[in-house]
Amino acid sequence: MADKQRIINLLQQFADGNISQSEYAELIGFFNLRGRDEDLFAAMDGIWDNTRPEENYTAEEIGSFYQNLVSTPQFKAARKSTVKTILWPRFAVAASLIIALSAGIYYFNASYFANTPSRIANTSKDILPGKNRAVLTLANGETLQLSDNKAGVVIDARKLTYNDGTDVASSKQAQVGNGIAPDNEVKLSTPRGGTYQVELPDGTRVWLNAASSLKFPVQFGKKERRVLLNGEAYFEVAKNKQHPFVVETSKQEVKVLGTHFNITGYADDAATKTTLLEGAVRVTDLMGNSSIKDVVLNPGQQSVVAGKQLKVFEVDTEEAVAWKNGTFIFTGQTLKEIMKQVERWYDVEVVFENNELKTQAFRGTVSRFKNISQLLEVLESTGSVHFKVEGRRVIAML
Repeated sequence: MADKQRIINLLQQFADGNISQSEYAELIGFFNLRGRDEDLFAAMDGIWDNTRPEENYTAEEIGSFYQNLVSTPQFKAARKSTVKTILWPRFAVAASLIIALSAGIYYFNASYFANTPSRIANTSKDILPGKNRAVLTLANGETLQLSDNKAGVVIDARKLTYNDGTDVASSKQAQVGNGIAPDNEVKLSTPRGGTYQVELPDGTRVWLNAASSLKFPVQFGKKERRVLLNGEAYFEVAKNKQHPFVVETSKQEVKVLGTHFNITGYADDAATKTTLLEGAVRVTDLMGNSSIKDVVLNPGQQSVVAGKQLKVFEVDTEEAVAWKNGTFIFTGQTLKEIMKQVERWYDVEVVFENNELKTQAFRGTVSRFKNISQLLEVLESTGSVHFKVEGRRVIAML
């Protein structure tokens, strides 16, 4: 009975956002105990009844956590008769801990320690998240630093504006529309710690992730609309059946007529991934090594070009575009893979003191707009890794 009451107390602190890290570790211990599931779910149900989730979370956050939980086969089997129509995200995460821990995956969420002082952060030296930053390189080689206070730029052969309608104030503006031949190319580049949107001359909208670049003509030709991507970008392609839209990376080519998709093709990644959200695309392996040269993707599918193989998987598209929507979503990625994203978004260098850490898998959701100390704290909350920050160098250790 004492254990059951303790579970209730810890869950209530968890719900209120004031649980300490030692108390959180104790709560996790209950999830590891066999035969205590009913006590845990009963406590969650009781606290839920006295909670108004809309006071703490948006409808989108609630829906996201709920869908992530109920889509898990193990959870459906365990709770199909009693699951509530809507679960509060904290409890969705807590319930799925049973599943995650049994699979050897560390589960975390940024809201765990909302009111817990950071051990890692030094207020004056904490590293801020990335923001809107980009450079536009004109066909003559000159560069234009775009405003950090704007979210995107609109490329037109006659006029250069931001996506809120204001002009891009620069003496170089005339060179974009009047001094450059229509088929000449310009390049939009984001640095590490930067992101930006661009509307291309045909109306296609592109979101560039950190450390990425997109090269394209000021005005598309008559046969096709071709762009060159290095890094990661999300595309909403303007429909035009007569002029296919083609995205080329170093390893593949994606041809579409009008659709929504995400491509991850960083030069230092072993694989290039294309995830389709809407419409249809044809992915062609440009490396010439795969036994399958091209595939047509349907919504909800992802192609992976790696080594000598081109494969297709059914995936959760929300994960692929999480960066565009302002979150990190990890569904079993290794710490090495996660830290690559951290390096690009926070413009830091990550060093591993122990190579075994690189293969540890994590599952969870955290905002991309947190300072780096807050992100590292929630990773540390799993108890499997610790971090030390020295300037812009992050050291991962046991």
